[in-house]
Amino acid sequence: MDNIKELILDKARERFDRFGYKKTTMDEISHDCRVSKKTLYEHFRDKEDLFNRLYVRECRAARDTIFARMGEVADPLDRLVRLLRTAIGYFNEDNFLTRLLRDDYALFTACFTSEHQRLIDDELVAIIAGVIDEGKQKGSIRDVDGEIVAYAGLKLFQAFSYMRTTRFSAEKEEQDYYTGVLVDFIVHAVAGRQAG
Repeated sequence: MDNIKELILDKARERFDRFGYKKTTMDEISHDCRVSKKTLYEHFRDKEDLFNRLYVRECRAARDTIFARMGEVADPLDRLVRLLRTAIGYFNEDNFLTRLLRDDYALFTACFTSEHQRLIDDELVAIIAGVIDEGKQKGSIRDVDGEIVAYAGLKLFQAFSYMRTTRFSAEKEEQDYYTGVLVDFIVHAVAGRQAG
């Protein structure tokens, strides 16, 4: 049964990626999967439910990719810096999540107000807070509320990457200027020193 669900999500991903959310129908996904609509609706309430589950799956895959690219970093502060730089690099690439959200503002807005996005945010905040708490124990991060700082850092990261609502200088963007500013801000906030 999980194989059918994954097949449906895979085919839906292809269709959403090619045609966008609005132009994709459950009939088309059913046809692409070579399953009946009844089978489709046994796994997903509607197109929105299917998309939200796909979105969560893709966000978790993106998270796993980012952490795999980071490699092992012993110092928690260095791990936060590497996480920021790696994640911003990932979301500057041409991938399914950035294409879909960049091309459909209404969908972008719906995703970030959904319960599914809150789930993803909560998972990320817990991971980041864990790194901050480890850094506090090791003395590389000052005494801050790990959960609040993790939440604020996540929102800043989103504002500098896939949720950006303002235009930045293309020249400075190519030089990773804005990533450097964000990293320096976060490091100064959690450690009270300049980023290295």
